Amino acid sequence: MKKRSKATAGGQPTVKFKARVSSLRGESPFVIKPLLQFAPDVGNDGTVTVELVWIAHLKRNLWQVEYLCDGTTAWVSTAVEFVDSVTIKDNEFRRFRASLAGIKAGTSFEYRVMISGQQVFSATAKTPPANGSKMRIALFGDFADGDPESTKVAKAVHQADADMVVLAGDIVYNSGLFGEYRRHFDPVYNGSGDRGAPIGRSVVTVATTGNHDVRVPDRFDFTQHASDKDLFAFFRVFRHPNNGPTLDAKVLAKMVEGERDGRKLLKMHGPRFIRLTNYYFRQGDSFWVFLDANEYMDWRNRDLQKWLEKALAVGADSRWKFVCFHQPGFNSDSKYKHDTRLRVLSPIFEKHGVSVVFSGHCHFYERSFPLKFELKKGRAGEKLYPEGKIVLDKQFDGVTHKKPEGVIYIVSGAGGLLVSREMRPEKHGLSESSFKIADNSNSFTVIDIDGKTLQVKQIDTAGDELDCFVIEKD
Repeated sequence: MKKRSKATAGGQPTVKFKARVSSLRGESPFVIKPLLQFAPDVGNDGTVTVELVWIAHLKRNLWQVEYLCDGTTAWVSTAVEFVDSVTIKDNEFRRFRASLAGIKAGTSFEYRVMISGQQVFSATAKTPPANGSKMRIALFGDFADGDPESTKVAKAVHQADADMVVLAGDIVYNSGLFGEYRRHFDPVYNGSGDRGAPIGRSVVTVATTGNHDVRVPDRFDFTQHASDKDLFAFFRVFRHPNNGPTLDAKVLAKMVEGERDGRKLLKMHGPRFIRLTNYYFRQGDSFWVFLDANEYMDWRNRDLQKWLEKALAVGADSRWKFVCFHQPGFNSDSKYKHDTRLRVLSPIFEKHGVSVVFSGHCHFYERSFPLKFELKKGRAGEKLYPEGKIVLDKQFDGVTHKKPEGVIYIVSGAGGLLVSREMRPEKHGLSESSFKIADNSNSFTVIDIDGKTLQVKQIDTAGDELDCFVIEKD
């Protein structure tokens, strides 16, 4: 009987490995292919650490990851860490991550993922640039719903060659389940060929939670979750800074008690879940704060507001400060324009010099005038849907007048299925805050930072410019 061959130094597969592959029925070993995740602040030596996160069936000791920095010839081996696992319908999904350290900011690198010495995944990627360098960010929301237009969005975003991609919530539909990530997100956002584009493997991605990302399906949903562990895949697919707010467990329990999704989140993840959906970081010349705007979060809470103030203070020395959350406080959507909960935070954004607030939720693009929101004194300003006065800067046009008085609010929710023709805002009347709207084509936002100049464009899938404005600072 012929002996089984062992893997060679060149990484040839063993018979034993082939058996493992066949056990996967000829499919990819990945449940979710490697995603390039959050890059921390640039170190004193000008290098950054980025992470790969992936979900698969196989055990940790079978995986290896190596990477090659630009301008070098030696591949660097890095440890693969088993993070956790979930079992859904008797299938165990294991989450892994690998840190790729010592890569110079703003450079390209290669990496490869192997099983028992055989390469099963590889990509060329890049790190976000260092302070003082030009930077491009692509942003969009309401994406992976199975609509074929999302593929066109992905391909257009890939062509934009961004240094970082921001997903503005409702990443998958309808309920943020593992199966929905596998069907609608992974093949499109981190795919290839006709259906997708290789964004996730090559560009650092950060995301905020939308209502569909943290939703518990009800009996009327077409797709039901197999078990509670099938819920809230957002928390396993994405890895973000763990610097969010901390609330007393009793206070948080009271806050979420009226919302089914919030109660389930608290039961499954404990009070720490809000540290994972609210966070901040510096990237190049920009500072970002991401907020959870779902209905179980009451941002009137003083401790939450204090955390937000402290978070924005961390970025006080950054010229460009941005906030991102899913449900916009200012919009012209006939369905959502009365959801003004997040307006309670507008005075904080103004105080700390936030330039732009980005959201999704409404399935179109909209830009507001630069504005300030004056909360009414007393109970009217303390309502869940606070009352106040909108003060608009109508001199700013971003072309000849480039210094806004107030915060610009952008809705970029045209990543998938668009608002229906009969529900388009143009037919139902625009809000007083609305300056520009594009509601009949899929599109995404491109943010270009170049020192004292910020340019924001809205680009459709044909490459046409739907909107453009410039902000300049001294």
